[in-house]
Amino acid sequence: MCLFTAFVFGTATIAMGIYAAHTRRRLRKAETDAIELARQREDERIAAAQNDKHLRSVVETAPTALLVFAESGTITFTNAAARELFFDAARVEGRNFLSMVERAPETLRRALFSEGDELFTLDVEGAAETFHLAKRYLENGETLIAVKEITQEIGRQELATLKRVIRIMDHEIRNSLTPISSLVRSARVILNQPERWSRLEPIFQGIEERTTHLGGFLEGMARMAGIPEPHLDVVAPGPFLEGFQTLWPDLTIRRLSEQAGLFDRGQIQQVLINIIKNAREAGGPIAETELLVESPSEGGIRFTVLDRGTGMPDEVMQSALLPFFTTKAQGSGVGLTLCREIVELHRGRLRIARRVGGGMAVSIWLPDQAGDCSATVTQTRRRLSLTSL
Repeated sequence: MCLFTAFVFGTATIAMGIYAAHTRRRLRKAETDAIELARQREDERIAAAQNDKHLRSVVETAPTALLVFAESGTITFTNAAARELFFDAARVEGRNFLSMVERAPETLRRALFSEGDELFTLDVEGAAETFHLAKRYLENGETLIAVKEITQEIGRQELATLKRVIRIMDHEIRNSLTPISSLVRSARVILNQPERWSRLEPIFQGIEERTTHLGGFLEGMARMAGIPEPHLDVVAPGPFLEGFQTLWPDLTIRRLSEQAGLFDRGQIQQVLINIIKNAREAGGPIAETELLVESPSEGGIRFTVLDRGTGMPDEVMQSALLPFFTTKAQGSGVGLTLCREIVELHRGRLRIARRVGGGMAVSIWLPDQAGDCSATVTQTRRRLSLTSL
């Protein structure tokens, strides 16, 4: 019995030793694994920190002004370009962006409060500067604003447009003068041959056709450069809008205001006809083309044409108002340029913006006093500073 007990205790002791050794090995392995996991996580943390530092460096030095604010309006991030453009290079994290914007120039404010991409122009140090603004909503509920100055880019496009205009004029004039010169030479030959005088009539007809074509082309060019000053009248929206309903019975017209406007009835009617025509040709359901009339907070009257077409990519938006720029195979590229010129002669503004859900919104704002271009817009600013307001 004693031998058996000793055997049992001996076997148990050996088993416990084996178990203890196995446990120590497992603990050492677990400890080694934990150390390796900690090292991996530290490496990942360092790599993430380096990537984050690199990303922040890239964002901080980006030429595009970037600003992020929370739903409450609190600014959570700005890069150097945004601080320089909007805040006189000051740190503004923690301040309320929405309260700053409420006191900003109207065109900047409307662009910042829009739902998509916008083009807007402001006077900066006495010169007109054009900006492209994009707005994106982040997953955490914050809003990202990106603003880029495109004045120089537009200047280059305008120079390219001028060269294109010269080429177009040279082409059109040569296409008319060359056959006219040829027809004149033929007529001179026939004048010495009385028996062929009957052939002069088609020659004269050909000369007339070419001169008529050339005259029409030059008239179109002259319209670009010589739009007459508007004759301002007090225009009630009701009778004014009836003309559009006559032209397009299926056009939806929403009148949010009955306040009269001060503008040249014929000129603004032509502007809206061009814009509505473009909207109905934009590729969306014609029934969803709308004309909205309202009285904005800054006074005056605003007409907005809405469509659900294919919209415009960035490069088209940036060039849409340039002379002779067109995406239509048979387009002249003059329509929107003339519209902008007419609106600006009224001291108003023409805006092109994307709509949420697709399509475009083209609006014209007209002041309610002759020569009033809204002090909040025309005042010369050191930058687009929101901190000095």
